[in-house]
Amino acid sequence: MRRRTAIAVRVAAAVAGAGAVATAPAGPVQGAELALPPAGYCVPAPDDPAYVPSTVGAPGAVATKPIAILDTGVDPTAPPLAGRVLPGWDAATGAPVADDWDGHGTTAAGLAAGAGPGMAGVSPASPILPIRIYAPGLRTAPLSVVVKGIARAVAQGAGVVVVEGAVADAAATEDEVRALSKAVDAALAQGVIVVAGMADQSVADPWLPSSLPHVLVAGAATATATPGRSAPVDTGPWLDLLAPGEGVTGPLPLAVCPHGFGFSSGSSFAAPQLGAAVAIVRAARPTLTTAQLFEVVRRAGTDLGVAGRDDDSGYGLLSLPAALSAAPPAKDTSPEPDDDPFWVRSKAYAKLHPALLTRTRMRFKAVGSVSPAKDPADVYRIALVKRERVVVSVTAADPDALLELAIMDPRVEDFDVTDDVDEWADVATGGLSDDPRLELTARRSGTYYVAVTAQDAVDPDDPTATAAEVVPYTISAYKQRKKAKVRKRKR
Repeated sequence: MRRRTAIAVRVAAAVAGAGAVATAPAGPVQGAELALPPAGYCVPAPDDPAYVPSTVGAPGAVATKPIAILDTGVDPTAPPLAGRVLPGWDAATGAPVADDWDGHGTTAAGLAAGAGPGMAGVSPASPILPIRIYAPGLRTAPLSVVVKGIARAVAQGAGVVVVEGAVADAAATEDEVRALSKAVDAALAQGVIVVAGMADQSVADPWLPSSLPHVLVAGAATATATPGRSAPVDTGPWLDLLAPGEGVTGPLPLAVCPHGFGFSSGSSFAAPQLGAAVAIVRAARPTLTTAQLFEVVRRAGTDLGVAGRDDDSGYGLLSLPAALSAAPPAKDTSPEPDDDPFWVRSKAYAKLHPALLTRTRMRFKAVGSVSPAKDPADVYRIALVKRERVVVSVTAADPDALLELAIMDPRVEDFDVTDDVDEWADVATGGLSDDPRLELTARRSGTYYVAVTAQDAVDPDDPTATAAEVVPYTISAYKQRKKAKVRKRKR
């Protein structure tokens, strides 16, 4: 088993935030915090108020579920958002929030859902749910507060959650990474996608929350005739799409700017546009499952440069027409989340993942897929009786693709697969193969867990190596009951 990218690629020197580079002490740091860049410069209304929606091909007013903005708050009196800002909440204190001390949250909300006067966002009919994670006067937010904010947004009925800010993965403890990942996956399991921006540090290191599986990730695009990735935006396997984020204008509270508008740059201003796209596509295509919605939106880009997905621009520039018309994946083979024992056996989610081998079902065959950056493992439940023999084999559709396979003991703990804990792997391939195969004779009766794992999105030994975007595979298994020995009678 191999440790996941979000936990594996640790470096001794961590950069502390999305707006400035700092040196972190060696080793993991308790209490890692997201950092937020400043809001935009105070300016009059933009010359082209429809620049953002026209660039991404937004369809206009579509009634959607609320877009949650985890930021500094949102000013409900900002004219482009008037009447559509829901009661806010402070994730640190639990107190109600009805203002924006900085302006960043208001600008983000405007780019997502502004409806004029002066400017328009991507989804001008969407309600905004403000969740404050940055306390007044502070541009950092503890990850524990972010976790609470995501859970609150889901509980309040958000259709999509936009988390603003970033922190180097290396600055967080494994417990912090796990808690944040669990919050993202819990939201996904309830049909809510979490969106974040890439860090703007011109590096290719993993940052949170963008490097977590199941997070939809935006980067800022240049404001040029032929858009591309804005120079400060990080590259890497986590980047899904670009959206306008260089010199975009959104609303600011009048207390911050007497003109009421801010001129801003950065991926934190591209992320709310991607969040608005999720809200629109969900409303317009209600038959899509959450997994299908995730894939349809992330692939809905206008290619920039290299054909297909690449680490420099993801799938290209966000295109709402593509997201609204693209065919969904042919088969929703892998209801998410399913990449750890916690998700396939906990009461809230186990019904989505029934045991595939039981007392009466002696074999199964299924298709699935893993993605090193977005969905790095699939876990299947199988029921075995003591002394039953099971054979599991996996074949990757691409003979050049690599997978790992393990059969985990019933005593495996939550997140042991994610954390690369080998203690409860009764058998494992111990390496990568395009057709791994395992056999096991059960030493006890119970539910075992079969884990199919992709190679790391980033190889710590070779950061320039590129992993496959998606690895489709076929998994099959059968079991045999061991016949009891028949004792011969003595004559």
